[in-house]
Amino acid sequence: MKSSWVLVVSLGIIGNAFPQIRSADSAASRLQRVEDRQAIEQLLMGDYPRALDSGDWAAYAALFATDGTLIMGGGATKVTGPAAIEKYFSSRPTPGAAASAAPSPCPVPPGGHRNEHVVNNLTLQIDGDMATGQAYWQTIVTRDCKAVVAGAGHYEDVLKREGGRWKFLKREIVDDIPPRTTPAPAATTSGR
Repeated sequence: MKSSWVLVVSLGIIGNAFPQIRSADSAASRLQRVEDRQAIEQLLMGDYPRALDSGDWAAYAALFATDGTLIMGGGATKVTGPAAIEKYFSSRPTPGAAASAAPSPCPVPPGGHRNEHVVNNLTLQIDGDMATGQAYWQTIVTRDCKAVVAGAGHYEDVLKREGGRWKFLKREIVDDIPPRTTPAPAATTSGR
């Protein structure tokens, strides 16, 4: 009788240990997914727009995997690899503006401008060391204390973990509202 009681208790202890192991694996898996999501959100909504807005093309290019591709202009522009991406942006002329002699209370120097890319409405699907994501973007341009939405669209991304960090394997920038290429019509005032 005593030995059957010990057997029942032993089986109960062993049986109860297995759900704890599964639970621990599940907790570790869930924690990894949370950490991956946070790292990807930092890439997409923090590091990427800051590098873009500051014109730090080395930092921008470093966000791409060694075989990462940037696609723009409806597929007309495809650049692959961090070195090629950095060269592409570094060789483009920076937009210049005529300096204004009038003093401005704006933190942007007279005649200068500042871009701020805003990324939102992010969706992510993470599967191990690969992920896909979509997000909206808007470019806010400030010039002489006036801010406008200069363009808007969405990103279509494929990401991969490379060297322990999440990077772009493919980033497609889609212009849903293309940037303005001509000046906006002057606003008219009504007699009201």
